[in-house]
Amino acid sequence: MKMVRRSLYRYELLHIHTTLRWRPSLDIYETGDELILLVEMAGIKPEDVEINVSRDRVQLRGERCRPFEHEFTRIHQMEIDFGLYHQIIPLPERVEPRGASSNYREGFLLIRLPKEMKSAGSGS
Repeated sequence: MKMVRRSLYRYELLHIHTTLRWRPSLDIYETGDELILLVEMAGIKPEDVEINVSRDRVQLRGERCRPFEHEFTRIHQMEIDFGLYHQIIPLPERVEPRGASSNYREGFLLIRLPKEMKSAGSGS
Protein backbone atom coordinates (compact mmCIF):
# COMPACT_ATOMS: atom_id res chain seq x y z
CA MET A 1 0.00 0.00 0.00
CA LYS A 2 2.87 2.36 0.84
CA MET A 3 4.40 1.76 -2.61
CA VAL A 4 1.06 2.55 -4.33
CA ARG A 5 0.74 5.82 -2.40
CA ARG A 6 4.28 6.85 -3.40
CA SER A 7 3.56 6.05 -7.07
CA LEU A 8 0.31 8.04 -7.01
CA TYR A 9 2.08 10.95 -5.34
CA ARG A 10 4.79 10.96 -8.02
CA TYR A 11 2.12 10.81 -10.75
CA GLU A 12 0.30 13.77 -9.17
CA LEU A 13 3.56 15.76 -9.03
CA LEU A 14 4.27 14.98 -12.68
CA HIS A 15 0.73 15.98 -13.69
CA ILE A 16 0.86 19.24 -11.71
CA HIS A 17 4.32 20.06 -13.05
CA THR A 18 3.34 19.52 -16.70
CA THR A 19 -0.03 21.29 -16.57
CA LEU A 20 0.94 24.48 -14.74
CA ARG A 21 1.86 27.41 -16.94
CA TRP A 22 5.41 28.58 -16.67
CA ARG A 23 7.30 31.62 -17.83
CA PRO A 24 10.91 32.33 -18.60
CA SER A 25 12.86 34.27 -15.95
CA LEU A 26 13.75 37.83 -16.87
CA ASP A 27 15.53 40.96 -15.72
CA ILE A 28 14.63 44.53 -16.68
CA TYR A 29 17.36 47.19 -16.77
CA GLU A 30 17.13 50.90 -17.55
CA THR A 31 19.65 53.32 -19.01
CA GLY A 32 19.19 56.99 -19.78
CA ASP A 33 17.55 56.31 -23.14
CA GLU A 34 16.36 52.69 -23.19
CA LEU A 35 14.91 49.74 -21.32
CA ILE A 36 16.67 46.41 -21.65
CA LEU A 37 15.00 43.05 -21.04
CA LEU A 38 17.18 39.99 -20.53
CA VAL A 39 15.16 36.78 -20.80
CA GLU A 40 16.46 33.31 -19.96
CA MET A 41 15.52 31.09 -22.93
CA ALA A 42 17.60 27.93 -22.50
CA GLY A 43 16.34 25.16 -24.75
CA ILE A 44 14.15 27.47 -26.86
CA LYS A 45 14.97 28.07 -30.51
CA PRO A 46 14.93 31.75 -31.50
CA GLU A 47 12.44 31.04 -34.30
CA ASP A 48 10.04 29.62 -31.68
CA VAL A 49 9.76 32.94 -29.81
CA GLU A 50 7.10 35.52 -30.66
CA ILE A 51 7.78 39.05 -29.37
CA ASN A 52 5.17 41.81 -29.48
CA VAL A 53 6.09 45.28 -28.25
CA SER A 54 3.65 48.09 -27.47
CA ARG A 55 4.34 51.42 -25.78
CA ASP A 56 3.78 50.07 -22.26
CA ARG A 57 4.34 46.29 -22.41
CA VAL A 58 6.13 43.40 -24.06
CA GLN A 59 4.46 40.07 -24.79
CA LEU A 60 6.48 36.89 -25.15
CA ARG A 61 4.91 33.72 -26.47
CA GLY A 62 6.30 30.36 -27.46
CA GLU A 63 7.04 26.85 -26.39
CA ARG A 64 9.95 24.99 -24.85
CA CYS A 65 9.85 21.35 -25.90
CA ARG A 66 11.59 18.49 -24.17
CA PRO A 67 14.88 17.75 -25.93
CA PHE A 68 14.07 14.02 -25.87
CA GLU A 69 11.21 11.72 -24.98
CA HIS A 70 11.93 8.79 -22.75
CA GLU A 71 9.73 6.38 -20.87
CA PHE A 72 10.79 6.14 -17.24
CA THR A 73 9.70 4.20 -14.19
CA ARG A 74 10.56 6.79 -11.52
CA ILE A 75 11.08 10.51 -11.20
CA HIS A 76 13.70 11.44 -8.62
CA GLN A 77 13.85 15.16 -9.29
CA MET A 78 11.94 17.42 -11.69
CA GLU A 79 12.76 21.14 -11.84
CA ILE A 80 12.92 22.09 -15.52
CA ASP A 81 9.70 23.50 -16.99
CA PHE A 82 8.55 22.71 -20.51
CA GLY A 83 5.51 23.61 -22.56
CA LEU A 84 3.75 26.69 -23.82
CA TYR A 85 4.31 30.08 -22.25
CA HIS A 86 2.68 33.47 -22.71
CA GLN A 87 4.04 36.30 -20.66
CA ILE A 88 2.93 39.94 -20.56
CA ILE A 89 5.59 42.22 -19.11
CA PRO A 90 4.43 45.69 -18.03
CA LEU A 91 7.14 48.27 -18.64
CA PRO A 92 8.12 50.94 -16.09
CA GLU A 93 8.53 53.55 -18.89
CA ARG A 94 6.77 54.08 -22.22
CA VAL A 95 8.85 52.98 -25.21
CA GLU A 96 8.99 53.44 -28.98
CA PRO A 97 7.95 50.01 -30.35
CA ARG A 98 9.34 50.68 -33.85
CA GLY A 99 12.84 51.12 -32.44
CA ALA A 100 12.88 47.80 -30.58
CA SER A 101 15.61 45.29 -31.37
CA SER A 102 16.46 41.84 -30.10
CA ASN A 103 19.44 39.50 -30.02
CA TYR A 104 19.58 35.84 -28.99
CA ARG A 105 22.83 34.36 -27.73
CA GLU A 106 23.76 31.36 -25.60
CA GLY A 107 20.24 30.82 -24.26
CA PHE A 108 19.49 34.46 -23.48
CA LEU A 109 17.23 36.86 -25.36
CA LEU A 110 18.20 40.52 -25.10
CA ILE A 111 15.48 43.03 -26.05
CA ARG A 112 16.38 46.72 -26.36
CA LEU A 113 13.54 49.24 -26.19
CA PRO A 114 14.21 52.94 -26.79
CA LYS A 115 12.31 55.14 -24.35
CA GLU A 116 9.54 57.31 -25.75
CA MET A 117 10.67 60.87 -26.36
CA LYS A 118 8.81 63.33 -24.15
CA SER A 119 7.61 66.39 -26.00
CA ALA A 120 8.77 69.76 -24.66
CA GLY A 121 5.18 70.92 -24.13
CA SER A 122 3.92 67.84 -22.29
CA GLY A 123 5.04 68.96 -18.82
CA SER A 124 5.59 65.36 -17.67
